[in-house]
Amino acid sequence: MFVCVRQVILLLLINFLDLSSSSSSSSSSSQNATRPRSHPSEETDDYSVHEDITTEPPSSSSTTSEDTVEGFCDYSLCVEHQQTCAELAAVTGCFCPGLERLHAPSPPTLSYLTQQDDNGVLVHWCAPPSIVTHYKVLVKGKDRDMDREIQVEEKKRKTALRDVAAGALVCVVAVNKIGVSAENQQSCATFKPKQSVSGLALKLGIIGGVVGLIVLLILALLLWRHKKQRESSARTETRGVL
Repeated sequence: MFVCVRQVILLLLINFLDLSSSSSSSSSSSQNATRPRSHPSEETDDYSVHEDITTEPPSSSSTTSEDTVEGFCDYSLCVEHQQTCAELAAVTGCFCPGLERLHAPSPPTLSYLTQQDDNGVLVHWCAPPSIVTHYKVLVKGKDRDMDREIQVEEKKRKTALRDVAAGALVCVVAVNKIGVSAENQQSCATFKPKQSVSGLALKLGIIGGVVGLIVLLILALLLWRHKKQRESSARTETRGVL
C-alpha cells in the first residue's frame, strides 16, 4: 500500500516537471517570435551612408572651376596680333588677371623707341593687365604745331612715327569705355636721336678739311720763312764780297 502511494507521488512530480518545462519553452519561443529582429540591411545601410559621405570624390564641375581659377591664360602682354586674353578665356576657361571687372585701364609700358632714320621713330610697348579697346600714341614737342595723336588698334604693340623732333615726348595710353590710362614714366619716353652715319661722315669731312687747311697754312708759312732766310743770307754774302 505504501509502495503504491510512493509510485503515484513520483508520477505526479514527473508530470508536473514536464508541464513546467514545456511552458517555459513555449514562453521563450513566443518571446523570440515577438521580438523585432534587426534587418541586416539596416546595419549595412548605416555603414554604406557613412562611406559615401567620406569617400565620395568631388564632382567634375567643382574640379573644373578650381583648375580654371588656378590656370592663367597663355598670353603675352608684349606680343602683337595674337588672340586677346578675353577670347582665350572664353574658349579655354583660363584666367585673365585684371579682366574680372571693367575699370579705367592701367598705363601701358613703353618698352623702347627705335630710330629708323634721321627723324623716324618706331614705338614699342606692352599692354597693361586691363580691358583695352584701343591705344593712342601721343607726340609732344617744344613746337606745339608738331604735336599729334595717333590711334592704334588693341592687338598692335608697335607703330611708326614720322618727323619726330629731337627731345619730343612720346607717350602710349590705353583706352576703354570707362576712361584713359594716365601718362607717367612707365608709358612715356623722350626721343633722343642717335647721330646718323651720313651726318657723322659730313662732320668728319668738315673737320678733316679744316685740319688740312691749317696744315697747308703752316707749311706755307714755314716755306716763306725759309725763303726769307735764304734771301737775307745771300744779301749778307754779297755785301761781304764787295
